[in-house]
Amino acid sequence: MAYWLQVRKELEVEPVVAGMVDGDCPVFVERYLYRSTEKTVSGLRTMVLVLQFGGSRVQEGEDGHWRGDFLPSRAMLLPANCATHWHYSGSVDFAVFYFPEKLDGIQESLATILAARGAPMQFGDTLVGTSALQLVKELHKGASADKAFLALLVEVMLKQTYRILTTPDTGGINPRHIHFSRLQAVLAFIHDHLADDLSIAVLAALAGVSQTHFRRLFQDTMGVPPHRYILALRLEQARNLLAMTSMPIARIATSCGFSDQSHLTASFRTVHAATPAEYRAHATRSS
Repeated sequence: MAYWLQVRKELEVEPVVAGMVDGDCPVFVERYLYRSTEKTVSGLRTMVLVLQFGGSRVQEGEDGHWRGDFLPSRAMLLPANCATHWHYSGSVDFAVFYFPEKLDGIQESLATILAARGAPMQFGDTLVGTSALQLVKELHKGASADKAFLALLVEVMLKQTYRILTTPDTGGINPRHIHFSRLQAVLAFIHDHLADDLSIAVLAALAGVSQTHFRRLFQDTMGVPPHRYILALRLEQARNLLAMTSMPIARIATSCGFSDQSHLTASFRTVHAATPAEYRAHATRSS
């Protein structure tokens, strides 16, 4: 049985898109959109990369002994024969990259790093996340997908993963930890008022700093600009409402802070390569 067929069986859901990417770094790719509570996946005879594009918080490991805590754009590289246990708090959107048993080049280098670590390695990087998302969007084109472009995206994704895992920590104090407490009230306000005005002017005033300083403070602390953070939360709430309620899509749009249904649809399609209606239909079939 192919590795991915085993995973599908254990997840009890079909991927929304899947395909083989050939080239110097061959991988088989699957993208999943679904909601669940807990799933266990057996260890495979090959290295696997799991990357979350969006959705709710996901934790990997046993209760109280988490090996990974996933938010959008987080990734985990899993060694061969490593069983995983996943805890979901809502709907989730992620991709799985399966490597061949016989590794070569950059894939073999990543496997060597994993073997030395002896455990899964979690990381987050904008280039890795962007490459992976573009890759699955290209796969959604089916037979018209650009095979050379797909191979290039895999190569970029893996080379950047290698750089992230091998670049030594520069040391010193991480500014994110310094500023996080200053933003806690702002983050709580954002979570509680997704349908309201969350402009930079409003949030900067809440933080008691200028708009320019707020943008810099937020970027340093959270690793993303304010508008991207807010959009990710609004899309997360929209996904949960689409998957778990029968609320009309137009109402979901306004309740999540989008100006109208068209605004939600455009934002949703950009991130998920699917419309809200298509996502709801798939989530309903998978539940």
